[in-house]
Formats: sequence, C-alpha cells, structure tokens
Amino acid sequence: MRNLKRTLSLALASVMLVGMMSVGASAVNASDFTDADEIVNKDAVSTMTALGIINGKEDGSYFDPTGNVTRAEMAKMLCVAINGGVDPVLGVKDTPTFTDIKGHWAESYIEYCAANGIIAGRGNNKFDPTGTVSATEAAKMLLGVLGYNAEKSGLVGNDWAINTNVLANQNGLYKNLSNLNANTLLTRDNAAQMIYNALDANMVELNAAGNYTTSQYSYTGTESVVTGTERVWVLTIKENNCTDSGIKAAVDALSGSVYNSRSDADETVKEVAGAELSKVKYALEQKTQNVYGENTVTKYADETMGHKYLSLITDGDAVLTDVEKDSKGTYTLYMNGITTKGQYTKVEGDYSNLIGQKVEVLYKDSENVYGVYASTDSSLIVESTAGKVGTLSNNEVKIDGTTYKVDSNVTTTALYTGKLIDGLNVGGNKAAAVKAYDNDDNGKIDTVVYVPFTAAKVTYVGEKSFNTDVAGTNIKFEDVNAYDDMAKNDYVIKSDAANTVDDTDTYVLAETVEGKIEATKSDSVRIDGTWYNYVTTTPDKDLALDSTVKAAVLNGYIVKSEVVTSSHELQDYAVVVKTDTDINGPQAKLLFADGTTKVVTTDKKYTDTMGLVTYEVKKGEYVLTEAVTDSADKAGFDKIVTGKYVNNSGKGKIGGESIADDAVIFVKDSAGKFSTMAGSDFAKYSTTSVVDKNITAYANKDNSTGYNSIVLAYVELNAKVNSITSNYGYVTSAVSTTKNKDGETVSSFTFWDGATEHKDIMTDEKVSLSKGDIFTYEENKDGSYTVTEVDNLLRTAIIAYNEKNGDIRFTDASLSDKGSNVDADITKDTVIIGINSDDKAGVAGAVPTIAIETDKSGVYQANAYYVMGAGDEVKLLVVDTYGNIPAVDSVITVTDPSNLNDAWNKYTDVRLDASKISKPESVNVPAGKTLTLTGTNATNKLTVTVEKGATLDVKGGESAATLDVTVKAGGVMNVPNGKLIGGSDAPLSADADVTVKETSNGGWELGATSGTITVNSNTKFGAKDAMNISGAAKIVGGKTGVTVNFDTATTMTAMPYGSFFKNDGNASTASTACSGASDLQNKTFVWGSYYTDTSGTTATGWVQQ
Repeated sequence: MRNLKRTLSLALASVMLVGMMSVGASAVNASDFTDADEIVNKDAVSTMTALGIINGKEDGSYFDPTGNVTRAEMAKMLCVAINGGVDPVLGVKDTPTFTDIKGHWAESYIEYCAANGIIAGRGNNKFDPTGTVSATEAAKMLLGVLGYNAEKSGLVGNDWAINTNVLANQNGLYKNLSNLNANTLLTRDNAAQMIYNALDANMVELNAAGNYTTSQYSYTGTESVVTGTERVWVLTIKENNCTDSGIKAAVDALSGSVYNSRSDADETVKEVAGAELSKVKYALEQKTQNVYGENTVTKYADETMGHKYLSLITDGDAVLTDVEKDSKGTYTLYMNGITTKGQYTKVEGDYSNLIGQKVEVLYKDSENVYGVYASTDSSLIVESTAGKVGTLSNNEVKIDGTTYKVDSNVTTTALYTGKLIDGLNVGGNKAAAVKAYDNDDNGKIDTVVYVPFTAAKVTYVGEKSFNTDVAGTNIKFEDVNAYDDMAKNDYVIKSDAANTVDDTDTYVLAETVEGKIEATKSDSVRIDGTWYNYVTTTPDKDLALDSTVKAAVLNGYIVKSEVVTSSHELQDYAVVVKTDTDINGPQAKLLFADGTTKVVTTDKKYTDTMGLVTYEVKKGEYVLTEAVTDSADKAGFDKIVTGKYVNNSGKGKIGGESIADDAVIFVKDSAGKFSTMAGSDFAKYSTTSVVDKNITAYANKDNSTGYNSIVLAYVELNAKVNSITSNYGYVTSAVSTTKNKDGETVSSFTFWDGATEHKDIMTDEKVSLSKGDIFTYEENKDGSYTVTEVDNLLRTAIIAYNEKNGDIRFTDASLSDKGSNVDADITKDTVIIGINSDDKAGVAGAVPTIAIETDKSGVYQANAYYVMGAGDEVKLLVVDTYGNIPAVDSVITVTDPSNLNDAWNKYTDVRLDASKISKPESVNVPAGKTLTLTGTNATNKLTVTVEKGATLDVKGGESAATLDVTVKAGGVMNVPNGKLIGGSDAPLSADADVTVKETSNGGWELGATSGTITVNSNTKFGAKDAMNISGAAKIVGGKTGVTVNFDTATTMTAMPYGSFFKNDGNASTASTACSGASDLQNKTFVWGSYYTDTSGTTATGWVQQ
C-alpha cells in the first residue's frame, strides 16, 4: 500500500459518483469522466447512475453536464425509472402515435410514455424526438409519473406552463435548482437533479370525489408495548467537591443514571471518583419502571415515486458515527439513532466526510445503498481547530472568539472511529480540525467532529521501509498507507489506524513553510507575513525573533519545526576591512555576510584589526562589537568552536566539527583581500592553505543528524584567495520526482548553464527547486548531479558597464527612491548566464546590458542577479534579457486599463493615469490589489468596481462627474482628504454595495439601495457633497456618541429621514422624526437614545444636537 489511498480531509471522497445519459453506454465512476469536475448536482447524478436511470454519453468517457436533454432521452429515462431501473422490453405500433418517430431509436419509449399519459406531442401529430426539453416540459412529464391527470390539473391549454410550475414547486421538483429558469432548456445536469427530486415526491391518485389523495403502501413493522415492570435504582449526586476538574465533571454526569442494583451504582461512583470518593455525596432511590417489548404490526407510509417504482426507502433520522472499509473495497456505515437497520454494508462509496452529521440514506436494503447525503436538519455551525475551542460553561462554548449555544447532550467524535467522548474536550491536539454540527435544527451544537494526528519528520527512507523521529523502529511500506516519493527530512502527518477508514496507519506529506520569524506573540509567530499559532503552550525556544525556520503547518498551527538560521547569526555579522575618518566623522568599510561591502559612518573610531564583529545601527551610525568568543548562551548558537582547520579527507573541518555547505566563511587572504564564501567552497582548501592557528567558529546542531556543523567563521589564508568557479545552472523546466536505478527518490529537470542546455538530468537526492531557480552543481561519477540552491543571490539593475576593463555598477532596482550603488568587477572567472525571466528560458550569448530607467530619475527596472566572489569580483552574473524582474516594492503607471491585470501580476504599486483614457472605461480592482488613480479627464467617464479586500486610492484632480465607483462590502476607497470607506478604522463602512460618484461641483455623492452604512467616527458632509440613500439602505452609528453633520448646501436626493429625530423626547412625549432635507441640512446629529412613544419606550437612532 505504498500509494496513498486517502488523506485526512473533510472533503467528499465521492461515491458511485456521476453517470451519463445516452443510449448504450454503462455507468462508470466519476473519476473516469473527463469532465467530472464540471458536474454541479453530484449527489443527484450519482444516484441516477447507480439506479441505472442515466447512462453515458457516447463511449461513456464523459458526461457533458451542460449539454441539453432531448425529448427522446427524457422519454427513455422516465421509462427506465418506472421499470425499476431496468431498460424495459417494449413494442411499437404498426401506426405510430406520432408521425415523426417511426424507426427512431426511442420509438418504443415514446409510445409507452404517451400511452401512460406521461408525455404529449407538440402539435400536428408530431413528437419532435430530437427537440430539446425545457424544465417546465420535464416537470409536466414527471407530474404525469406521479399520478397527476393533465386535464384535471390544468396541464394543458393556455395556462399549462403556469399550472405546471406551481404544481412542480409544490412537489419539490425544482429543489436545489435555485438558479433555474423554468422556460430555458434543461441541461443534463439539471435533468438528473429533477428526477432525483421526484424520487422523494409523493404519488397521488384521484378518489371517488375527484380529489387527489396521497397514495400509501403497507409494510410489516414493530411497535413498542409494555411487557412488565422492574425495580431499579436512580442515582442523584448531592454534593461534589472533587478538585480534579475531569473527575468532577464525570461525577456530575452520573446524576440521573439508572442501575439494576444498589451495588452496581456504588461500584460505578467508586470507579469514577477514585481517590476523591470521600468528596462525593450521593443518594439512591428505588423506583419501578416499565419493561418494553415489541409487537409485529401492519404499518402504512406515504408512497413515493422512488418506493413505488424502484423500491427505495429514504431514512433521515440517523447520525453517521463510523465508516469501515472491508477487504473487498466496500464500506460499512454505522449509524446512531437510525430507525431501521443498525448499519449498512457493502456500500460502494467512502462517506467518512459525513461522520457526525444526520444523514439521509437512500437504499433498497442494508446491502444496496444508492446514496448518503447530509440531512436538511443537519447544519454546520462552525469549522475551526481544537486550539480555538474554549471551555464548555453553562451550555455555551466560545470557538474562534464567537460564543455558541450547546445542547446538553453534546458529543465529540474522532473522525472515522465513531468513538463518542463526553463534552467538547478534544485534548491538547490544538491543530486538529474541528467541525461543530447542529443535527436537530435548534441552532445549538450537538455533535463535534475532530481529526487527531501526529506530526513527525522522516529520518530514513529505504526501498521497503522508512522511519521517523517519532517511531522507534522501521515502518514497512506494505503495512501502512504512505505517499509516493517519500524522502528523508520530509515532514509528515500521521493518522493512527484507529482513526482511519481502513484501520491502517496513514502518512501524508505535511505542508511546510520556510522563512524568517518577523514577529512573535505569547502564542504565535509571524513568518513571511503570515501568523502561525503554537501547538503547545511551551513553544520551541528556537522559534525566536529573526530566526529563519522551516516548519510543518496544519490548520494554521506549527506542528513541527527546525531552525535554519538562528536569530543571532549571519545577518548580524560583518568583518572590518578598513577604517578611516572624513568630514562626516569616523568611517569603516564593512564586508557583510552576503558578500557585499559598504562604507558606513560609525559611532566612534574603530581599528581594522577587529576581525569578525556584530553590528547595529543607531541614529544612522553603525555600532560595532567584537564577536563573542565565549559566553554562557554561546552567542545564540548551539556551540562555539575553537580549533585549527584540518583537511584530511577532501572536506575540511574546524576544531573537528564539519563545515555546513551553506556556512558563511569570512576570508582574508595573504594579499589582504577580504571576501566571503560558502562553506562548501571553503572546505575544499588544503590544510596548508589556511593559517596554522586557532579559529573561533560558531556551530548549530543539525536536528536531522544530531551533529554540530560550523555555520559561521572568520579565517586567514596563507595565499591569495582561489577564484573557485562554481558550476551554476538555471532551471528551465518543471522539476519532477523519479526513481534512480537504486530505487531512491530523486529529482529530474532541464537546466541552462549559460552555454549549454542539460536535458532531463537526475539529481542524487530529491531537491526543492522550481522552474526559474538558480543553483550550483557538481556532476558525479555515476552521472547524477549534486545541486544546491543559491541563497545569496542579489537582485539588481546594471546601470554602468565597461566591457574593456570589466568595471560594472549595480544599483538597487525598482524602488520608489534612488538606490545605493555597488561597484564591482567582471573577470574571466565570472560566470555569465543569460535568461528570459518572462518565460523562464535560457538565452545564449547574453552580455551585461544597461537597465531601463523608469519615469522617475535614478530608479531602474531590475535586469540582473549577481553573487559576489573574493573582493570586488563578481562570481555569478545572471543577465535578464526580458529586462524587468518583478520587485517587492515596484511601482508602475499604466494608461490603458486593459494592461492592469498584467501590471498587478508584476508590481505591487499600480497606478492608472486617467488623463490618458481615450474612451469611457470600466475597471475592476480585484481582492488583494490596490489601484491608485491619478490625472484628470473631463471627457471620458471611468467606472470602477472595488471588490472585497481591494483598495482604490483617488489622488484627486478628477473633473466633475467623470468618476463612478462601486465599493463592495469589505472594499476600501480613499479620497484626497483621507480614507472614506473601509473597515472600522475608516469614517464609513458598509455591509453591501456603496456607490461613490463625483458631483458636478467636485464633491462626492454617497449612494446605496440596501444594507447598512456605519458611521465609525465623527463625519461631516460638505457643501459639495450629496446623499442618495434609498430603498432598504440604512445609516447607523458605529458607537454611542458618534456624530454626523450636514452642510447647509449638502444635496439630498434620497435619505432614510425617519432614522433622524429633531429631538430625543421624554417619557411622556415621543421624539419627532425628520421628514425632509431641510430637517437635516446645517445640523449635527448624534447616535444615541430617543423616545419612541408616550409610554417611555426608547430606541437608538440619530438625534439632533
């Protein structure tokens, strides 16, 4: 079972899914359809397929859900439905009922339906078998199947369509088809839903009086009867002083329980209370209760189309508690509170996603289930995680900050197990997914489903087994469900066998994030802009501010993590190259960990013999401190190492500790030239190449191996720095996972080295590269490649280049202000790789090219990446011939609105110059994007829609009546004098669409027809502004005391004047409501209380100050 059979998700796993409708093709599973994802009514289509009513399209490979149903197809489907799901053997007439069906494949089906009053022709004795069917026509056919007489029910004549739609709605034929227009053509998808709805509709028949009555059928059932009495003991807890909260709750739960004997009751209390038994007082009362048995009786039930023709029963009183998979690949469903069978067996689909919900089961018997669907009585109250579920108190619980009512009989079930646990206690597994349901339609939580798990890290992977840091012994792939291409150091989420549908331990690949910790709270950290919660109350001490970590995350929680770079490392370190003093004061040239140098102003005069230093910037001046060589906290590292450099094996060590490949080694050579290099490069030096003296280095523990590795050091060489030229590559294809000849999981891709394209190379281990990444590589003897992603790659713009002497100048690129410059050298050892960043392809013959200057002087578009070598030498230069590498804080101004989407994909600050618009335009600002509107245009109107989560920033200057904005709920609009509409921090917020238009005199007209506009802070509408609040729209205050003021000239096209009051009244005099614009103009209103009548009743509204 190497392949993963399923993941612990709460998504539909599919059951018998989707069938098809043409003649001659048999039903298949939805996964076999090429267009299965397009099917909307999955439950309906899956049931129709399983029952044999609907068959496939042509060869059965696709469903065509949006295709239209023909009249002939509809006739066949109805024939099969009323023949028990079996294609009936039918004859034809010598003289057909309709003149256009002779020899048609559906002739016999049409004749059968016509003879039974189910279908009719379209006039002139024609049926039109290839014609399409409207929803109304299909409904009329189904009403005929249900027993309705066309003449009696008015389904003929001029009003047939109206009468049909009324009767169809009464019988639920249009249920779950809310967007359906009954007069439009019926799609195959919707046809399945209509027939499915009809299965649960009642059959009718005409009685002697000519009225419709519901048909009934009889069946043998049981009824409960009293067969005797018995004496029992009822337990009542009188006093409970237990100190352990768990024991206390368990003891309280015993109150009201019934026992056959006094000794049974005593033993139960003793077992539950344990050592705290002395703190419990209880009473036992002997009572007499009835003993019940069952009698066999004849019962009657309403006849449905499904039962009459297909022997189907719908059971809707059961909560699904467990699903188990058997050896034949089918499932057994266990139900709680079911009225028929205790369980269903040999079910074709995995319905574990419905555990905890009340479901409807469509079946013939316990071994013939055609569908399991969430009951209309069952609703999801809230979906969250266990860590956000508060303590149950007074039948209330707070989940994710919101308080919910809880039924007294609430139960919690672990997904798949069906194990019921009292209360809402889901343990310490905070990241476990939680769903809370209401199964009795009273608005209270009565069932909670959660997904327990264990997080682990893979420490070994072989051909037949693997291990994790949680498991103590090897795990055989054949004994578990595991995903393909498992690799060492993967983070995994394990589900114990007891919590899986097939009773097998299951491992799925965890989602991982890697980045710098930017901020911390007591219970969470922020990594690359996203907050993650701790899964424990005592988080890993290594999750410190500024650390770079790799973490497995689940449902917003960090469930496993390791430090990539400690908070005290690398970025805080530099080497003093030289010092000086000029007119600005003391100076120092620093070499930083990324290989760049910079002359900085220091707080005092330092010496150039300090070596390795840490630094911080205070008021623009650099404060330098010699690196710690011995301290109790090891300077934030796991170990400070002091010892000599020795290379006896081809890969050097310092003080006996290995050097990490990505270590930062500061180097000073015999010529006094300073540089940095990666640990993998430095470790190639021989012992004699390094000065024979003790080196202070800093090491961290590799959690995957348990060994320390050097990550930072400063060393001196006996000779000049070698220009060690790394082999660099640029990934130009997707990176796939494969197996090498030894069965190990590795990666394969194509890359460009600046001169040659290396196709479909195979690495020596699985790597996490993507198309467009830059890496270093070594080719091994067996033909495989050892690759490492370049992590000290600097993005830049080339602003000067002298081809004769190799001088090159870089600058920070695509910033809102001028960047700082870096002067460097291109040498014969510099690796130059040409690329096109737009299509991520290699480009031959690329040379350094001057970047394009933007419309802002000194600001350039990024067109290169580089890596520094020794001194000022450029080790790698990647030249982008596309010439516009997207920047983090890039700015662009567009003049054609059709270019906005492309601009948003490449830039974060996108501006539209309205003055360049040559015709009326409409613009949509999508969620997560910001559009800054500049320029003026007196001729062409600009219509803007601001979606939820989007921002429109109007910089002013627009001419009168040329800007028309619709701000969706959750959208933000800023105007020249500040924020106008947004969240609670804006003057106004709204829960529905708000329109903002420019008035003819340059003000703003605020409009709405529905929803609520909330005034969050004191707001004034000026003489140029206008109000057009109509329909059901309301204006309310965000808090008591907030005011709104209208100028004498504020225009009011429409307003909810009745929400404003001229005075607040008193206990005997009701407040006087405003009735027109003059009542509001030149006045200030405050959100507060007013009297609604003369009895002293008050309400909250706008009251004139």
